Amino acid sequence: MLEVRMPKYFTKETMDYVITQIINSDLMPRSQEIKLNFSQLEFIEPAGVTILRNLVKWLQVRNVAITISYPPQSTNGTKFLDDAMFFFSLTNRLLYSGSSVRPTTLQLQDVTYEISHQWLDTNFVPWLSGRTNLPLFSFNDIKMCFGEIFNNIKDHANENIGCIFAQHFPNIKKIKISISDFGVGIPNTIRRIHPFLNDSQALELAIQEGISSESQPSNRGAGLHTLIHNVVLNYNGEVQIRSFYGVLTCSKNEFGEIGVYSQVSNSIYPGTFIEIILDTEQFQKDNIEKEEFEWGLY
Repeated sequence: MLEVRMPKYFTKETMDYVITQIINSDLMPRSQEIKLNFSQLEFIEPAGVTILRNLVKWLQVRNVAITISYPPQSTNGTKFLDDAMFFFSLTNRLLYSGSSVRPTTLQLQDVTYEISHQWLDTNFVPWLSGRTNLPLFSFNDIKMCFGEIFNNIKDHANENIGCIFAQHFPNIKKIKISISDFGVGIPNTIRRIHPFLNDSQALELAIQEGISSESQPSNRGAGLHTLIHNVVLNYNGEVQIRSFYGVLTCSKNEFGEIGVYSQVSNSIYPGTFIEIILDTEQFQKDNIEKEEFEWGLY
């Protein structure tokens, strides 16, 4: 049995260590029996919750036997995972008494493409509204963005399922949302049409307006380009995309335009991971401007 110890701090920067312990360069599990050891985990960021869930699903599809090891007394990291319902999704039970979903987090969930629009209306948008004290209609653009993400999952994921988790950080006025799938990956679908691009180049191409991994004309010009435009320019946010060895980060540059920064990772990510960081102050500003415009109509 292969034992994989979680790092003390599980972040986007330390996830490569976990991934390389589990997956080899041929995109195969390093063992058919893996123990995930959480005894040292003290902190995990929202992206880490989604990444872990994605890795577990990836292993389960490949019939890998998974066991977990955890401290009898919760740490900050294991308690956060338990409250997020990560362990429940794996073992169908909570590890610690009193664990429950925190008001500042959106429960970790697997969402299929078929129910994604309903889920956005009944779960995601009401949670955003509750965290920001803004009416539901304030999030129409954000809902459209996430609809495009699920369209993207449908295009390149094997099973049309994305796992999603979100956390609100009131002190820094940010909301971090991460979605991941364990499909064939954006670079591979882009290379069906542009076969000579590496993973980072494929991601750069995938976010351009009018570019699609699919051949249907009706799908061109939407998806990732729309997502990044809205998140970065309208909500002063940031988007990071990881797929296989490609890493792409999009945020405002010094000129107030979308800056795109790409790199090649040392470890392979099975499928596609997208993290979105939103500035909640921008929600407030946008809502005030809408109210002023509506008053001006009378």
